[in-house]
This record gives sequence, structure tokens and C-alpha cells, in this order.
Amino acid sequence: MTLRDQWRCGSAIVKPAATGAALMGLAAVGLAGAAALSTPARAQDTPTAEEFAHAASDAADWILPAKSYTGNHYTTAAQITPANVADLKLAWKFTINDTGPLEVSPIVYHGTMYVTSAHDHVYALDAATGKLKWQFSDSPHVISFAANRGIALLDGNVYLGTLDGHLIALDAKTGAKVWDKVTVDDTANSFYTMAPVPYHDASTNRDELLLGVSDGDWGGNGNIAAYDPKDGHVLWRWETVPGPGEPGHETWSGDSWKRGGASTWGGVTIDTATHMMYLNLGNPGPDFLGSVREGANLYSDSMVALDISGSKPTLKWYHQFIPHDTHDWDPPMQPVLFTGKHDGADVKMVATGDKAGNFWILDAASGKLLNHTVTSFQKGIADAPSVEGNIACPNTLGGIEYQGGAFDPSTNDFYVPSQNECGRWTASKDVIYIAGQFYLGGDFPKLVGPNTGQMNAINVDTGIFDWRHHFNLPNYGGALVTASGLVFSGNLGGRENAFDTKTGKLLWSYDTGAFIQAPTEAYEAGGHEYIVVAAGQAGNAAIPELPKGDQTPVICAFTSK
Repeated sequence: MTLRDQWRCGSAIVKPAATGAALMGLAAVGLAGAAALSTPARAQDTPTAEEFAHAASDAADWILPAKSYTGNHYTTAAQITPANVADLKLAWKFTINDTGPLEVSPIVYHGTMYVTSAHDHVYALDAATGKLKWQFSDSPHVISFAANRGIALLDGNVYLGTLDGHLIALDAKTGAKVWDKVTVDDTANSFYTMAPVPYHDASTNRDELLLGVSDGDWGGNGNIAAYDPKDGHVLWRWETVPGPGEPGHETWSGDSWKRGGASTWGGVTIDTATHMMYLNLGNPGPDFLGSVREGANLYSDSMVALDISGSKPTLKWYHQFIPHDTHDWDPPMQPVLFTGKHDGADVKMVATGDKAGNFWILDAASGKLLNHTVTSFQKGIADAPSVEGNIACPNTLGGIEYQGGAFDPSTNDFYVPSQNECGRWTASKDVIYIAGQFYLGGDFPKLVGPNTGQMNAINVDTGIFDWRHHFNLPNYGGALVTASGLVFSGNLGGRENAFDTKTGKLLWSYDTGAFIQAPTEAYEAGGHEYIVVAAGQAGNAAIPELPKGDQTPVICAFTSK
């Protein structure tokens, strides 16, 4: 299976920036050392400092891509329970007037929901009815595949990273463009798919937008950067591939580090008490041909812990999951920070999964490995792709994918979907960088099937499954855990499902009519709890088992009222 080459007309153009609303005075919120965001100029349109600080416990809104800075898709909402989840009905459905898959994390604030489409359209919807309030549409140049995972709300604006390397500010009330700036180094090989994350830097007393660049399979290097929300200029940047004289540079042979990849795909996780940022980094480049980049290739396929309390980030530790990866088996999901029971004690942990089907639990303070669980069928993992071709499992879209999972303190379980896919891999004899094209040392693997999935409940103390639910299709939709004892997830076939967290029993299922690759979220509107998920076309995740047809991208909201 190969990624689609979705070239569209047009080129990246630097568009004139307009002067945005001035930032108001910054206010610190003292909640267990939590970093506070400044009070926005139009508090009715975007969250206040206190609301960001309390995002994890806010049942009504969903104001950060993964609920809170911890990255844990866990909600205190409890109206929908194992006893009444069977009563869930479709409340509204909004049709997206754009083609492609949907991977968006909706942002919900004070009755307005913000969603994005594959080609960077932004829609502001009434969260109770699905009625369109405003829409922003652009025409980005797409390097290879179309995906957008959401927006950030801050200071009265909506912020969007685009497929052609722009960072754009829109008025949250009207959708009018405030400013627009190219913030990548090279629009031929760098772009954005992750949602920007608003954050307040206590050391400098300023607001920032955190955004990572994607470019690993196109011959660029990754970075995570902080941008000024007033105009998009860079405040600091941390490079994911170490250059000459930096620790880790010796893990790249010759000049291979210059196109080393290590993209930032899945979002940032922040411990606001310690000012530590946890970040997963993508595969090394070029894919499939390790002979041209001998060594471990740091910091690809790694989780890094960065101290962001100073003027620029400082690396505190790293844990490389797969040194010298030749199969594109990086950890794409956002790290999840939580406190769980381990060896009889409460331990602050950080967990993630990779596309090889491994689930990893690390000590958040040191990066020490606490548990490793294999969730997917693995075969040939030690064999690099050959010119003749060989079989290895999982496929590049197998294992654990972007939407990740969630931890439940009441069960001490981590809930995460995984996939079983195999592929036939073929390497090339050499690779040449051509701007604007894939930088690959072979072909993306051809599926050899069958392609299935699971929802897994993993005990974080033992690393052992408490239960598993098998699907005949991959299960890409991540996991949402509710305080009432439910875990929601959507599978690739388009069914949104609800399980009992303790037993794994399937309690409710709904066919959205499209394919789910987006996370499930919960919010409240008009006093009622809603469950929301996006579904669209299969895109790069297409497999022979999926029904034929051109599925229409939709946003589906459910309630039991």
C-alpha cells in the first residue's frame, strides 16, 4: 500500500499578515504549579486562564486537543453510564464539504465546536445542534497526503497549521483572517498536520503556540517550536535531529543527519508542575534503507523529555524505542501522562505506543522502562527490507496509531486500540533527494492481510491485558474513558463503540456511514452530555476489507436526551 500523491494546483505563497488583537496582561494561576494562560481579549470566544488550568476536570468543554496538557482522553462527564449508554441516539450530523479522511480532535468551548477537514477547512458549529456558524476555506498545496488534526483557541483567535506550512490566525467569532505566515523552513518538504497547542511560559511570562513540523518522509528534519500568537514569529525552536557538536550526532553516519526526519506528529504533553514537555518523534529518513544512515539515528523513534522552564528547551532524558528503524514503526500517538499504581506505590508515568504494536510505560521523571506490552501480531521485526522483498508485521499503518489511548484511575488500566496488518517490504539500492517528492529507500509495503484490530485494556502495574475485544477491521479511533465507567472508540469500518471499562463488554454501537480515524470526545451543551466523533474517507488507511464507495466526511454527535 502506498501513500496517495495528492498534488493540488498552486504553490505556497507568503500572504500579508494583519495586525491581531493585542494581548492583555498575563495572569498566573496557582494550581499545583499549573501554567496559566493570559486572560484573552474576548473571553466569551476563547478560554480564560482558569479554564485552561482546570481543563482536565471540566466536563462541559474540551479546550485542548487531548482534553488537557496530560494528553489523557479522560472526562469527568458522567451522565452517560453503562446503565443508559444503550439509549444513545444521533443528536446531529454535520456534513463536511471537503474530501478526504478526518482525524480532527474537535475543540468545544461555551457551546461552539471547532473542527477541521483534511484540506485545512475550519468549521465553527453550534455544539448543541450542529448548525454552521462560520467556515474558513483555503487551498493549500498538498505535498503527499491530506490530514489536519485540529485548531488552538487563544486570545480571541483560532489558530491553524496548514498543509503548505502556514500558521494562520482567524477571528474566533467570525472566522475572518487576522494574520497568515509561512513558519516552515522549506515548503517543498515541510508541513503541518498537528493541532497547535496554547501554553503560557512562566519563565518569560508570555503566551506561546506550540507546533511541531512534519517532514520525515520528504527529506527534512523535524522540530518543535514556540510561536508568538500575536504575529507568528518564532520564540524558540528545538531540533529533533542533533547537529554537529551536539550529543547524539554521532548516531548518524556521514551527512545523513541533514535529512534525518524525526518528525513531530502526535502533539505535545506537558507536566505543568515540573515544566516538562514529553514529545514523541517519528521515523528516521530515508525510510526502508538503513545502510545510508548507519547508527541508532537519534532522536528518531524516541520519546524525549524537554525542560521548557528556561528561554529554550533543555533535553532531560530520552528513551529510544526502536533504534535504526527501517520499517516506519515510530510512535505517532501523543504521550499520556498519569499517576498509576505500580509495585504498590503511586508512580507518575508516561505511556505511548508505536506502529510496531508495542505499548510502552516509562517513569515520567527518569524515562526508565516500567512495562512493555506487545499488542499486535509481529513477524520479521529484526529483518530490514530487502531489494528482493520480504514480509514483516505490522504494516506501516498497523500497530498503535495516532489517536492513542487513555488511562482510568479507577481500574488502573490503560485503554488503547491496536491493529494487525502485514506487508511485503522492498528496499531500493540507493536514494536521491528530490525536493517535493518522497525521500524513500524503497516502496511502501504492499498489504498481505488479513487486516484486523483490537481494543486493549492493559494493567499499568503488570503490563498484562485485563481484557481485549477483537474487530475484523483495524481500530484506529483511540480511546475516550469516562468517569462513569465507559470507554468509547471508533473502528475503521465506521462504527462508534462503547465498552464497559471493567469487563470489556460491548454495550453500544453506531454505524456512522464513513470510516473512523479520529478520536472520540465528550462535552456538555444545554445541560446534556454529548459524545462526538468525526468520520471520513479511508485515505491512506484503505484496505481491501472496507466497503466500496466514496464515503462523505461527517461529524456525528450523540446524546441520550
